[in-house]
Parts: sequence; structure tokens; C-alpha cells
Amino acid sequence: MSARVNGANRAALALLGLLLLLAGVAGLALSVGIRSVRSYQLSTPRPGQPLIPKQLSSFAAANTWFWWAVAAAALLLALLGLRWLLAQLRTDRISRFDLTANQQDGSTVVHAGALTDAVAADAATIPGVDNASAQLISHPTRRLVLAVNLTDYADIAQVRDQLESLTVAHARQAVDQPDLPIDIRLRPATTTRRAPN
Repeated sequence: MSARVNGANRAALALLGLLLLLAGVAGLALSVGIRSVRSYQLSTPRPGQPLIPKQLSSFAAANTWFWWAVAAAALLLALLGLRWLLAQLRTDRISRFDLTANQQDGSTVVHAGALTDAVAADAATIPGVDNASAQLISHPTRRLVLAVNLTDYADIAQVRDQLESLTVAHARQAVDQPDLPIDIRLRPATTTRRAPN
């Protein structure tokens, strides 16, 4: 999931949550018969009384276009929901890494998975590293993101030094891009392990 999708999700869900909160408060106010709500001519339904006001049901029965408008609104909501669902599938990840320097010499394309798997495996060999994962992303710029899970006995400074001097150097050498941006994210241990003898 991309950063833009994350931002849009937060905004949309916050708005939806606010609308649902207001609807819940209004429903609660009606159920207990708060006077300020009744002042807007909203009366508390009695047991056995239809939930939909008679004026609204009469209006819907008298105007055939009403249900067509409801159907159109429902279809619009369904399409918006489908678009939101498809947006969740978009990511900033890169599936192919184009290393072509000169089109006249041919093209060189590396599958991102091959590179990220090699980088993660290289990082996992460093003492103090429990496991690692890597991914190539395109936003805001093309970069390699390396996430490293540390053991509880890891020397963080030493791990960081070896990642920068070995793993990062190997990755940049493999793609022949000495200035390739690489983000290293160190994560603390979640389980307790003993240091190897």
C-alpha cells in the first residue's frame, strides 16, 4: 500500500467515522426523547410505529423516480467502494529494476525479488540479526528499504556498521549504482534468545 493511499484512507475513514458518530448520537437522542431533538419536529417512535415517517413513505409511493434515485445512489456508493478496494492493491513496490545504461548496448532488467532476497539473506548472516526483509519502492524516489529484526543480545552499533559497510555496499555493487538510496530500519527483538557461544 502506497503512502498516498494511506493518507486517503485515513481521511476517508475519519470522515466516515465522524458521520457514523453523528448518526449514532442522533439515534441515541431520539431513543431517549431529548427535547432539543424534538424541537426539530423529530418525535420519538412509539412501539409498533413504523420507523420511516409517513410523509416520506407517501412521497416515495407518489414519485416513481424516488427509487431510481436511491438505486443510483447505491450504485455510486458501490463504485466508490470498488475504487477504494482497488486502491488498496496499489503499492509503491517495484517489480523490475531497469539497469540499462545505454539502449544501444541492449537492456538489462533485474527482477526486484532477486535483488531484495539476496540483500535480505546477506543481512541475515550478520551476528545479532534475527531475520531481514527488503523491498524496492518508487515513491518518493526509487530506493531500497531494508528492515532488520534484531536479537535481544545484538550490538546495535556493530550491526549498523556491518549493514552499511557490507550489505549496503554489496547491494549497490550488484546493481552498479553507488548512489542508490538505501533505508535501513532496525527493529528490536520481540523474543528473548541466548547469544551463541
